[in-house]
Amino acid sequence: MLKTLEAQRLPAGNIASHKRRIMLVDDDPIFRRITSAYLEAQGYEVIEAEDGLEGLKFLRDLEPDLVLCDLAMPVLNGVEFVEEVSVAYPSLPMIVVSATESIADVAKVVKCGIRDFLTKPISNPNNLVDAIESTLEDTDNHLSDQRDFSSQWFRVDGAEMPEEQELHWHLDYLEQHPIAAKDFLLALLPEKDTTQGSWKCSYRLLQSTDVMPLVFDYAWVMNGQFVFYLIDSDNDSGHGAATTLMVRALFHDYVRGLRSQNANLRDLVDILEKGIGCTDCAEPIDAVLGIANVADGTVSILPAGLDVTFADHVNPSTQLNAGASLGERSMRNHKLLDVAIGKRCTLSSSRLGTSSFALDITDTSKA
Repeated sequence: MLKTLEAQRLPAGNIASHKRRIMLVDDDPIFRRITSAYLEAQGYEVIEAEDGLEGLKFLRDLEPDLVLCDLAMPVLNGVEFVEEVSVAYPSLPMIVVSATESIADVAKVVKCGIRDFLTKPISNPNNLVDAIESTLEDTDNHLSDQRDFSSQWFRVDGAEMPEEQELHWHLDYLEQHPIAAKDFLLALLPEKDTTQGSWKCSYRLLQSTDVMPLVFDYAWVMNGQFVFYLIDSDNDSGHGAATTLMVRALFHDYVRGLRSQNANLRDLVDILEKGIGCTDCAEPIDAVLGIANVADGTVSILPAGLDVTFADHVNPSTQLNAGASLGERSMRNHKLLDVAIGKRCTLSSSRLGTSSFALDITDTSKA
């Protein structure tokens, strides 16, 4: 490993112009020594901690610019360490570097706000340096809280994606290990119930374990909008997991960037379809997107490759045909816009014999 790292040093022009401080938390002394030597050769100052507890003690007196940590450690493991740091130091960026085979552990730390994760052994150390540099760049530009973790893998801010940033190990790994990809996507599903004022949104998702899953996600906007999407990650191209993760990244980046502004279906779809068109690791995918505005009690729904049934307490059901998939100019599809919710409405979709989904949006003050 040491020879590999030495052989692949970055050119002098890529060495940091001033030393940034990296805290490396790992119980493996050989990995710490090799990684520290490599990062120091790139111009970083490195502080080593042998477990999560020692890392927390160091954080009381030291101010690193970024933390690298393992997950499988004694005394205080990596998941516990990340949870503690995310609460006590919410603005401190963290990257996980681990050999763990537990995709559930990875999903736990992803939800805690880590900026990226890499797997051991690191066959290409440039990936580690790329992850550190892009994370520090986002932090310096105050973008860390505006980007989803997997935005590190999809640089789609410009018209084209630079080839060297198009893929990290993550996407290759997920495509080659569909069971891990399925478990990872399922572990990222949000809470089934969420409320805002008198409004309650709840979803039900039943599906077979034999296929890639339907993936649902949502976010509340400050002005009272509930923005959501449903994606069928079982894509024939083999890029279903990668496309789903890219949609997740761009979706949350879009919502974070809204602040007090209103979400708009056309703007959201434009961003998602631009992302799908910018990279070879993503393909058009079947989806449903929607925005419920609880301030005025309306909902807008766009089918983008999935059939949708909409029902409220007055109308038993309205069928929306699948239309074009997300990534194929889906805004041309027939859609429901600003439909009154009333006391309650239900959005449902299913894949014959494999899965069913239902989202209930209820005004509890009228129940």
